Amino acid sequence: MIFQTFLDDSGHKANRLMVSAGFCARREVWLEFEMDWKETLARHELPYFKSSECNHVSGQFRKLRKGKYAQDDEKAEARRIRDDFLGVIARHDGIVGVGVAVEMEPYERLAQLPGAQEVLPQNPYRAALSSVMFETVKRVRSRDRNCMVNFTHDDGDEENLSVCYQEFRKLNPKTAKHLGGFGFFNDKLITGLQAADLIANHTAYIGAKNPDAISGVLEMRENIAFLAKWDELYIAAVLKHGLRKRGEPIPLGLEE
Repeated sequence: MIFQTFLDDSGHKANRLMVSAGFCARREVWLEFEMDWKETLARHELPYFKSSECNHVSGQFRKLRKGKYAQDDEKAEARRIRDDFLGVIARHDGIVGVGVAVEMEPYERLAQLPGAQEVLPQNPYRAALSSVMFETVKRVRSRDRNCMVNFTHDDGDEENLSVCYQEFRKLNPKTAKHLGGFGFFNDKLITGLQAADLIANHTAYIGAKNPDAISGVLEMRENIAFLAKWDELYIAAVLKHGLRKRGEPIPLGLEE
């Protein structure tokens, strides 16, 4: 069975997070979703949906403003429109979401330790993307052992992400048997990528929250199967595991 995953990235500068996230479903589910999403776009007279424009009442949402700055009622209207798109995702229960947020400061610091370059990619987004691909295939395989998963990413930095995909295949041969390909497209033209933008934006928002508060703000519960945060403890554990696997010494400060 062929599954299609749409991926997007999101950065949260204030909290120094790098996020990769996406939604996966069978192709026929995506066809039904696309009709539903396009009907919602048409109802709100939007050519596409983008979370950042909705959040800031800018771009395609600028038309909601009566003045130079967005007022509270205009922001509320943008949120109501966003809720309609969340409803589209919720109506298609064959769509499964995965998101990973990486804390950039500890990642960049630990990635400079001796031997770390062979375990942790220098670009933290590569780590997030690789984790999302692994977790996506893992969940699809639990439903169909003979599945193939294709990935489509929002365009931009295509050369770097293509290298990441090829390296991921080499490092994960069992998972690679279920990888159908990795391509790029304009998110303004592909509805699945617009949905991926929603989960990437929300993963960044969740990643910046206190863990105790997450349950109260988590959206898309019906569809999200996996959300994770690479904090310092987790990054250190990944590094130690990788170094031990390679038979290399553990740097000072990571022995505990």
